[in-house]
Amino acid sequence: REHPGPVLAVWPTAADRRSGAKRRLALQVDPSAAHELARQRWTGRANRLSREDPVPWAAIDEVALASRNPHSEPLEVQGAPAPRCEAGARVMAMADGPAAAQIILQRRSLLACDGRTSIAAERFYTMLQRVMPRVELAALARAVPWDAIAWDPAIHLGLFVHRVDGLEPGLYLLVRDPAKAEPLKRAMHRHFAWTTPPGCPADLPLCLLEAGDARRLATQVSCHQHIAGDGAFSLAMIAEYQETLFTHGPWIYRRLYWEAGLIGQVLYLEAEAAGVRATGIGCYFDDPVHRVFGLEALAFQSLYHFTVGGPARDARLTTLAPYGEA
Repeated sequence: REHPGPVLAVWPTAADRRSGAKRRLALQVDPSAAHELARQRWTGRANRLSREDPVPWAAIDEVALASRNPHSEPLEVQGAPAPRCEAGARVMAMADGPAAAQIILQRRSLLACDGRTSIAAERFYTMLQRVMPRVELAALARAVPWDAIAWDPAIHLGLFVHRVDGLEPGLYLLVRDPAKAEPLKRAMHRHFAWTTPPGCPADLPLCLLEAGDARRLATQVSCHQHIAGDGAFSLAMIAEYQETLFTHGPWIYRRLYWEAGLIGQVLYLEAEAAGVRATGIGCYFDDPVHRVFGLEALAFQSLYHFTVGGPARDARLTTLAPYGEA
């Protein structure tokens, strides 16, 4: 079945810049406004997933219904005036790499890794810094895209590092909210080292759990897919699961996947900027993943997998320029 996607809200900021005033930003569409929007005349035609009747996946419909947000009260957060961006700052930000538009347009998912390409440790650390939401800041003061989610981050990264120059291969953990380090440590294997890798930035909470060749292990837990072991690194997105659901309700289940999706999109673009490529891995064995890290019960659950590496070229496929007809 087809389900509605997001609505993008756009609001002016010029007045805020002049006055320095803060405004409250709604996190939920007014139902009356949504009904009015539905009565408007739409142009274009949405693509159908199938020309036939939808395939009856009963479990999907049940989860979609169970995870709907039942709240109707207005939700809002305190917004800050839009930041000023000086021309010099823009030039400096772009001086060491391609423009964001170029990276976004050329971004492609890899279909296979070449099993050889490595990345520098500095680039690896930069990638991980980009997925840090900076929880010490107010939601709207965080860097893009982490200012787009209104809940505290609840996903951490269990990494299988294979080919990062200057870094030992093995199992690593990135704690995206440093306050959650101790609960994660208590939940995982007692023999893990929890050491800081060499050259790791002081503000990046990355820990080596166990050194060793993790290529075969990464492949096995990702449904025996070689892309998980043939890249520079792969990862499991580990969610704070049970407490998050109990605190917010079943509707937060969707939000956990939204957060996982944002992490994946950031890594896609960072991989492209680094001269490598990436892809999500939707098939994995969650219970074996949990055993790898020592996780039990439902406190933490693996929600999605991802891999980054050098793409293997497939001569059978043709890659066209993006939006060539525009």
